Amino acid sequence: MSRTFVLGASRLAVAAARMKADVNYVGVADESASSWMTANHVFLRDVWLEGELTTRRLQRLYHRLYPGSSLWMDASLGEETFLRAASYARERRARVVLCVCDGQTATPAMGDAADWLVARSGGAVGAPGQTVTPAAGESVVSWAGAMALCLMNGLDLARMTPFCKRAAAFGEEPPWYDEVAYG
Repeated sequence: MSRTFVLGASRLAVAAARMKADVNYVGVADESASSWMTANHVFLRDVWLEGELTTRRLQRLYHRLYPGSSLWMDASLGEETFLRAASYARERRARVVLCVCDGQTATPAMGDAADWLVARSGGAVGAPGQTVTPAAGESVVSWAGAMALCLMNGLDLARMTPFCKRAAAFGEEPPWYDEVAYG
């Protein structure tokens, strides 16, 4: 199994952790967000209460990544930070996943740097390795959370799609694994 890191996207971290993925959060989070993530089984690795994701802070992430890891980010990071983090992941031979949540926009350069892109059909950008397009009414965040577990266990797109669709159908509140698998 590989490690899953989420950079600066607490909702993605919680969605993946609720699916029983081993999620490591790196980024800025206040005490409330940190408590919420901890209560939802997210491992807080490098968390700062204030400030922004500087180059120095991103270097800590670089040392945590190793071949086979996955680095999950959403489009809220901005192009420069995303590309720097993606560069670190590439250097460490980790997979880069970009999730364009509703209301976010990504640049073509961000899409080009991603191995996987999870976005609505109108949010597809650049030329990522693979694109996943949740249908209308399906939650992008819940889909991404289920996908994190599937990638961690080495499933391909065809094998992960039914499980991810079931998770995404629960709506914007990320479901727990048991609700999706046994519900």
